[in-house]
Amino acid sequence: MSALSALWASIILGSCAQIFLRRGVAQGLTPGAGSYLLLLRSVWVWAWAVCFVFATGLWMIAISSMQVSYAFPLLSIGYLIVAVLSIVFLKERIAVSRWLAIAVITLGVALIVRSA
Repeated sequence: MSALSALWASIILGSCAQIFLRRGVAQGLTPGAGSYLLLLRSVWVWAWAVCFVFATGLWMIAISSMQVSYAFPLLSIGYLIVAVLSIVFLKERIAVSRWLAIAVITLGVALIVRSA
C-alpha cells in the first residue's frame, strides 16, 4: 500500500469512526457512572475503536514515507467527510455558515494537495 493510499484510507476510517462514536454515545450515554460501562456493550463504540486503531496504523504507514507537513493538514478533509456522513447517517442539519467554513478548509486542503 502506498503512503498516499494509506493516508486517504486513514482519513476515511477516522471520519467513519466519529460517526460510529456519535451513534454509540447517543444510544447509551446518560448521566451516571454506570452508563459509561454500558458503552462497552455498544456495537457502535466497538466499531469506532476498530476504525480508530486501523486509522492510526494507516496514519503511521503514511507518515513513515511522506512529510508530516504535507500529510497532517490533509486530515482536515475529514471535516467535509464527517459533515456529509452526519447528514446521511445521523440526519443532522448543517447551517450554511458551517458549510462555508468547511469549504474554506477544503480549499486549503486542495491548495496543499496541489503543491505536492
